[in-house]
Amino acid sequence: MGGIGRRLAIQVRRTAGYLKAGLCGQGPERDDLVLLIKATAAATAAWYLARWLLPRTVLSFAPLTALLVSQATLYRSLRHGAQYVAALVVGVGLAAGLASWAGVHGWTFVLLALAGLVLARPRPLGEHGFQVVVVAIFAFDAGRGHLGYCLQLVAAVALGAGCGALVQTVAAPARRPVHRRLRVAALYTNLADLLRTAAHSLSTEDTRSALTDASTWRERAARISGEAGAAAASVAAEQENARLNPRPDPADSHRLLARSESAICTAHLCATHLQSLARGLDHAQADGKEDCLSSSFRRGCADALHHLADGLEQTGHVKRTTTEELEDALTGARSSLHELLGMPEETDARRRDCLILRGALLNDIERIAVELERAPANMDRAEQTARCRPRKVSMIAARKPPRSESRPH
Repeated sequence: MGGIGRRLAIQVRRTAGYLKAGLCGQGPERDDLVLLIKATAAATAAWYLARWLLPRTVLSFAPLTALLVSQATLYRSLRHGAQYVAALVVGVGLAAGLASWAGVHGWTFVLLALAGLVLARPRPLGEHGFQVVVVAIFAFDAGRGHLGYCLQLVAAVALGAGCGALVQTVAAPARRPVHRRLRVAALYTNLADLLRTAAHSLSTEDTRSALTDASTWRERAARISGEAGAAAASVAAEQENARLNPRPDPADSHRLLARSESAICTAHLCATHLQSLARGLDHAQADGKEDCLSSSFRRGCADALHHLADGLEQTGHVKRTTTEELEDALTGARSSLHELLGMPEETDARRRDCLILRGALLNDIERIAVELERAPANMDRAEQTARCRPRKVSMIAARKPPRSESRPH
């Protein structure tokens, strides 16, 4: 009992902290709380209307559908509602048709279940396809397939879907593309700091210490790669949030989100190349090839990484800016790499395996430079592609002036 009590106390503290975070500041906790309030309001409205308009036998379907329709974005709410209503109509039609044709029997139930499972498979119904079978069995068993009961069931579901969609439309989630851009900028700042950490590690006089540190910043690069995946999901969520949203666009999100998406891809690739660089240093230490990496070679690599870190900070701004700073950073990085390629071969570096190791490390650094060089053009191309797509915004959003950034509610 003591262990259960402690776990319960921990869970209560976590819940209290979650509620406090949602009430005191903007963030995912606030979004969840607002969504819970909207879902509760939609379900309550559907329940009251169903009590007034429909018989008690189908009353519960209205609030349940309203809860199902209440999703994080308006587009997702409308899509879920349409798919669920379509699945219900198919299931109810199947139950009513089969019952009126052959009656309610054991063998007709077998046909009903089999036909429902077949009709549940089409992709347009999405994750609600199985509701075809559920609703068909319910209408066949509880309503005996009577047309009047089936129509009441459809009316209850349509009422709940309408309440959920109405609440989501009136209190549509706020647009916050600027928040996504700042998240991308923070991602690039972390990656630039990591490159500077790697450069500082490589510039140390102790070769063994420099190689030992590589495993640490390889783990950091892996975490940043994971952060890039989370940032990409965040941008995708905001792109979905913009679809059919009646709120005004606060910061030309159609363009900004497309550029952010491309920038995240570049950051992920740079983090991957940095992991490859660290992996090469780990292998060098494991294979006893520390003498292949002289202090002058490591200092040249560190200088290139410092320049690339400056380029990363320029790229992370996402907005269309002058590329002079980025070009200067790339020029400095490639100058350092060129000096390394022209460096006289030392006695210990004449071995073929040492040349292969050095070439692999320089190749990883060059790949980071290539990704940064391509980044502006890739972001411009993503922006142009986004502008060519039809924009799904309302006339209300087009007429209203932009507002300051806020989080979805």
